[in-house]
Amino acid sequence: MPWFYMQDMLTQGIECLRKYEYLVTKMKFPISIIPTFISVSKIAVHIVMLGILIITYWISGYPVDIYIIQLPIYIILNYTFFTAITFLLSILTAISKDILNFIKSTVSAVLWLSGILWDIDNIKNPILAAILRLNPVNFLIDGYRKCFIKKEWFFEDIGTLVLFMSVLIIIVIITVKCYKRNIKNLSDML
Repeated sequence: MPWFYMQDMLTQGIECLRKYEYLVTKMKFPISIIPTFISVSKIAVHIVMLGILIITYWISGYPVDIYIIQLPIYIILNYTFFTAITFLLSILTAISKDILNFIKSTVSAVLWLSGILWDIDNIKNPILAAILRLNPVNFLIDGYRKCFIKKEWFFEDIGTLVLFMSVLIIIVIITVKCYKRNIKNLSDML
């Protein structure tokens, strides 16, 4: 379920400035609202889909237990991470359309390397597992698994939480710097 949100953000979200070019070039419209609006609309769909998933999960005979209360934490982290990524990549794709093509062509690689289709805990090679854990998408996917399947709390593995938060902070800092650096010339670049 989280992959649908991630994929939409990586494919549709990053081209939002190009898609809504007229808002950037023709009007005095706050550019920061465009990626945020896309992210809010995609997360609303994600939340509805999760609601359907929870109902289906319950109807199928699996009890909805206390671990489900941490799901909003993972939703907020998912939203924050992919809003920051979308914001950064949408600015970069406004500068060069080649970045957009590159990102769209690598989305399937993200799918296979992030543990969406398989659990990284089942990998026997510890070096490979450690390398794959560096992918922040894996933290989010594993978080959803912890809510429904693994029945673990998000703070039980504090190391990956700290690693994810560090990556998130770095991405937000890079996004803010990139935004401040390119905001004045963005309409000319489009």
